[in-house]
Amino acid sequence: MDVAVTRIELPRPVRAAASDGSTVWCVADDGVRVYTPSGRPLEGGTARGALGGATQGATMPESLSLAAVPGTVAGIGPVPGTLAETVLVPRAFAGPPAPDPLPTGTLAGTTGDRVHWLDPSGTETASARFTGRVVAGGGAIWAVGDGVARRLAEPGVLGEPLELPALDACAVEGDRLWWTSTRDDVLRGGPKEVELGRRRRGAMTVCAGSLWISVTGGLLRVSAWSGEPGRFVRAPEGPVPFLVCANGVLVGGVRDLFALAPAAGAALRPIGLGLDAPPALMIAAGRHVWVFPEGLSGALIVTPA
Repeated sequence: MDVAVTRIELPRPVRAAASDGSTVWCVADDGVRVYTPSGRPLEGGTARGALGGATQGATMPESLSLAAVPGTVAGIGPVPGTLAETVLVPRAFAGPPAPDPLPTGTLAGTTGDRVHWLDPSGTETASARFTGRVVAGGGAIWAVGDGVARRLAEPGVLGEPLELPALDACAVEGDRLWWTSTRDDVLRGGPKEVELGRRRRGAMTVCAGSLWISVTGGLLRVSAWSGEPGRFVRAPEGPVPFLVCANGVLVGGVRDLFALAPAAGAALRPIGLGLDAPPALMIAAGRHVWVFPEGLSGALIVTPA
């Protein structure tokens, strides 16, 4: 697997970011900027408003987050739960038919105690009261808060609440929300509960038909079809705070990364970045992965090929 790494400069440090695979939205204190997945700024791609910076001297809230369909979310906030995928997985075992997925390019964000529906420029079109963050995957966006989650429907409408007692981490897969609790070592949300064992856990995401959980020494794999645990995959780091899926390639890590192409059967490959600061955010953008070092006005665009 070949890997290309490109460094781009940004006007300000990014607070939250998301991609639908064809567009990347970056939120800084002065607004929302829009780029192509390869890092080219889009003309006119700056907006203010709900997520568009401090228009009248206000400060940006700490619970800022951003999510897009069908891409991923990564943001700084107090509510656990993270990172979705870019590969849509049919789920015949999922029970009743799911609501229609959100249209590609749907964008949502949170600030304080509100969740916002946004147009492609980052301008608000509707909002609803909710305290938490947004996470995306499989054609859906969910608002995830302290022990509860609600799926986003049409602008301004949230679905019925799903109780998540003592939420630890979660990953979205359309109408399904995989999650773990701080009270035990059980994975829930799939066709059956899965005992994970007493391990330290990090990020989780869905990629190439499996749910992946970063743990000490590697990755736990659970079939997104049957819920059956798969083979343990050793990784150079773990548990790591970031796992994303870039067009079927699983990428994770901290200061350095690793990449795995499960469908191709390729071996896991380390990716040295040599960052001076740890990543604050990491998102998938089509076949690219954007890494935002903490406190710096820039990003690394990693492209596994």
